[in-house]
Amino acid sequence: MKKYFVILLLTSATASFGGPIDSLLKLISVHKQDTLLVLLYTDLTGKYDDIGEYDKAISFGLRAEKLADSLHYKFGLQSAYNNIGNCYMDRGNIKTALEYHLKTLKIREELGLKRGVGYTYLNLGNIYFRMGNDDQALKTYMLSMNMLLAAGDSLRVASCYSNMGSIYSNKQQSQKAEEYYLKSLDIRKHFGDDDGVAENYSNLSVILMDARKYKQALAYAFKTIDLYGFAGNKLGKTISYSNIGDIFEHMGEYNNAIKYQQISLQQATEMGSLYMMKPCYQLLAVAYSKKNDFKNDLHYVELYSHLNDSMMNTENSKIIAEMQTRFETEKKEKEIQLLQKDKNIRELQMGEQEANIHRQRIIMYSVIGGLTLIIILIFFIWKSYSEKKKINLGLERKNLEINLQKNLIEEKNIFITDSIDYAKNIQTAILPSEEFIRQNIPGSFILFMPKDIVSGDFYFIKPLGDFIFVAAVDCTGHGVPGAFMSVMAFNMLENIIADKKITQPSLILDELNKSVLKTLHQETENASAKYGMDISLLAINKKKNQIQFAGAHNPLCLVRDSLLIEIKADKTTIGMATQNFTNHTIDLPKGDMLYLFTDGYADQKGGPQNKKFFAGDFKNILASLSQKNTGEQKEILHKTFLDWKKENEQIDDVLVLGIRL
Repeated sequence: MKKYFVILLLTSATASFGGPIDSLLKLISVHKQDTLLVLLYTDLTGKYDDIGEYDKAISFGLRAEKLADSLHYKFGLQSAYNNIGNCYMDRGNIKTALEYHLKTLKIREELGLKRGVGYTYLNLGNIYFRMGNDDQALKTYMLSMNMLLAAGDSLRVASCYSNMGSIYSNKQQSQKAEEYYLKSLDIRKHFGDDDGVAENYSNLSVILMDARKYKQALAYAFKTIDLYGFAGNKLGKTISYSNIGDIFEHMGEYNNAIKYQQISLQQATEMGSLYMMKPCYQLLAVAYSKKNDFKNDLHYVELYSHLNDSMMNTENSKIIAEMQTRFETEKKEKEIQLLQKDKNIRELQMGEQEANIHRQRIIMYSVIGGLTLIIILIFFIWKSYSEKKKINLGLERKNLEINLQKNLIEEKNIFITDSIDYAKNIQTAILPSEEFIRQNIPGSFILFMPKDIVSGDFYFIKPLGDFIFVAAVDCTGHGVPGAFMSVMAFNMLENIIADKKITQPSLILDELNKSVLKTLHQETENASAKYGMDISLLAINKKKNQIQFAGAHNPLCLVRDSLLIEIKADKTTIGMATQNFTNHTIDLPKGDMLYLFTDGYADQKGGPQNKKFFAGDFKNILASLSQKNTGEQKEILHKTFLDWKKENEQIDDVLVLGIRL
């Protein structure tokens, strides 16, 4: 029952111009009727929406729409449509919200506003979610996320993650929901987005309630109240109070449940938010029922039923009104036609008797002709109906067969996808955590972008005695085959360093080469089916300010005073090498920057001529970034890659490690 009542928060994309409401109202009072006034009206729409004053919000939105239309200002018109749509969605009028967001989408596509199109798909996903169409909502959020990633809008990508988490929560896939909420939370904390952080806390409280961790759920839910208050989001606070009441109801504390639901209901009523009033009535009915207070239980059931019927009747009234308008229009057209016929008859200037005879003949012939036509028409309709019935029966049988095949394929796809997701969890579990990396290599960054769900690239970090071993590894292939190789290679490295206590990088690679040959039986198998890996391996001795390096194909890049020095790797691959690897020992002063990487970044196609990025250009970027802090370096490398790739498919897994000594 709980899943039916729980309120999940969804993020919308709303245009904003900036400034508090009082300042904007003063600007409007002295401003002329131009495009800037459209933006001021639009911003007030969003701000009044945030504080739950929907009548004022919609009023300013309609002003913006009217002025933008009169000025033929399409950019302002799409912004006004977007904010009006969000107001109607927050109020609970899904039909009108959908109409406005579809109008927004049309203009944004005409203007080529790719980021704006991504925002609109985010809002359309919210509408599908509230209509109960979870699968369509998830597809729409995925489309929005891909567009916003390409546009480099990390904050809105966080909104997609959060809303996708709500979908998985609704599907009772708590682990997956939590994963997306935490992804979103990391980004929003980074940008200082209090409103977004509050939303993630609220949704995490739902996950914890599902797991019956009620105290933790309440702690998260109460945190949201202050955060939403700071951000001025009245609808968010209203939802939080309702969720707190829901948690208390699950704990059996029905008085507290009723108390917080009443607070939520009061705020929803003040805002006129039908979207929130309905669940408040439902949840209050449940709480009173469990208290055996059937009088209040019945009262809130009746309020809910009345509100639901009222909303349904509103929709029916609109449909009837549209039909009535169409009917009146058709009626007037027929009256005009009849008047025209009467006029033509009068213009014949016939005598009254002749006119009557003429009309009677016309009527008689019309009746006879009409009856004949009706009989012929009935015959053909019956014949056509019989034939269509036969055809439809055949089509129904074919559709049943197609649907059976479709269901089988979908079940197999779900099984395969779930298996790959599970493999991803295994692969993620073996990789060092961010906290582990910060503890052992504080001045570092890792840019890791798998091509598929699982990756053939991986990074390895292992402290042992005076050494810290760091490696960037590229296994043969990507996706599932590459992931199998990566797990095997990770375990081999762990065994060679931790168990066999080999600390010289070249000797580690010699031993790794032997292990791969032995495990995959590559000494005797067909040489055309070789499997292996390229690797760059560092052993860092911080006490001596010294490093040792060995590599298979992948080099080490060292940047000192913006000058890049490349330490070459051996031109062979682990699993195919026939000679020992070379060991390099280098003394380094503090402040030098070291880079290990695989070939995915440089091989990516894109740019104006759709060519590879190339290793030379990649190394030039590393040299230019080396003086910046590692966090900035990672962000710039990530943005540069997305700008280069644009709409192209990612060719390979991407891995770049940066270490400052």
